[in-house]
Amino acid sequence: MGLIALADCNNFYVSCERVFRPKLETTPLIVLSNQDGCVVSRSNEAKELGIKMGEPYFLIREFCERHKVVVFSSNFSLYRNFSKRVMDILSMHALEMEIYSIDEAFLEYPEDLDGKDLLKESFLLCEKVKRWTGIPISLGIAETKTLAKIAAGFAKKVGVFDLSGKELQNDILKQIPIGEVWGIGRRIAKTLMSMGIRTAFQFKEMDPSRVRAKLGVVGERIVWELRGLRCSELEESQPKKSIRVSRSFGEIIQKKEVLEEVLSTFISKGAERLRSEKNLATEITVFIQEGFEITCLSEKIAVPTSDTTYLLQIGKHILAKIFEQGKRYKKCGVVFSQLVQENEEIKDLFSPKNPKRKLLMETIDELNSRFGKNSLFFGAVGMRKKWKELLHTEMGFDHLPLVKTV
Repeated sequence: MGLIALADCNNFYVSCERVFRPKLETTPLIVLSNQDGCVVSRSNEAKELGIKMGEPYFLIREFCERHKVVVFSSNFSLYRNFSKRVMDILSMHALEMEIYSIDEAFLEYPEDLDGKDLLKESFLLCEKVKRWTGIPISLGIAETKTLAKIAAGFAKKVGVFDLSGKELQNDILKQIPIGEVWGIGRRIAKTLMSMGIRTAFQFKEMDPSRVRAKLGVVGERIVWELRGLRCSELEESQPKKSIRVSRSFGEIIQKKEVLEEVLSTFISKGAERLRSEKNLATEITVFIQEGFEITCLSEKIAVPTSDTTYLLQIGKHILAKIFEQGKRYKKCGVVFSQLVQENEEIKDLFSPKNPKRKLLMETIDELNSRFGKNSLFFGAVGMRKKWKELLHTEMGFDHLPLVKTV
């Protein structure tokens, strides 16, 4: 059985922003969550200043201004794009890969590297990702996912950290507080500490049957993983069940044509994301909100699609049904649901697809990727886009309940 490497993008959101702003490479920089609430990413320089992850921005605004910390609102569309590029490169260098999060992935290394040096090849992979995407990554290597997680923490400082040696493992595990072991939450850590178990090494040396009696099978698996016995294999990432794009307005919108432009922009954005994730939608829901009342309507799609043109037609048709003249709308959005993978598409005998349509969508995506966001767009989103001045929150993928259907 080969080794597992955990690839982790360093300060991911910050690194994405720096790709386009190399002059900020040594500048303290933070990225904030939706609506600029809390800190979700920090550069090393910002960490050295003492800025904590998750800290509310309003509490540190003056501190950031005083220390000239550069502050960015989050741009999740950009981050997803970079994540896909990084993951595509990593997938070419592993037998198997499990995407763990937007900035982390477990890689299965082969047992035999054909005489190649493990550390050298790992450093070359880090350099390749940095050269091709601009995103710095680190690699933690070990026999199991739990050990690879620990190794990844040390890799942050050196680029690549190989924890596959038993003697080194014992030395390192003695330094790791039990609460920092992957899978050990606060409650379990508290229980173990009451038993005198304070380090990962002490936990590893416990009798597995005793651990199982106290913490169940999950706790026992962690013990075996710390001993180098793999209990958790790599898993294929589960496809998303839905994609939702919505936004609140800073001012009221009453005109149908303005709402159409806003909705068309959201549909275009969602369709682009469908294609980037190789998904097709079989249902579309449009919702609009007046005060606390949300009106929505869903429509099944006969042939699963990610074609922007087709989705725009359906979305505008639904909006026409739920829009009411005279109402004062403050939010709208679209949800693509019942998603299927492109390779799972059910062919419709009576609705053959035109391959040129797929090529057109791919061409539009490629041009926007190469020359910048919205370099090429559909006329339905509007030419001047004056409505953008009315929007006061970042476009996001939220979970607002749909409470009224038509």
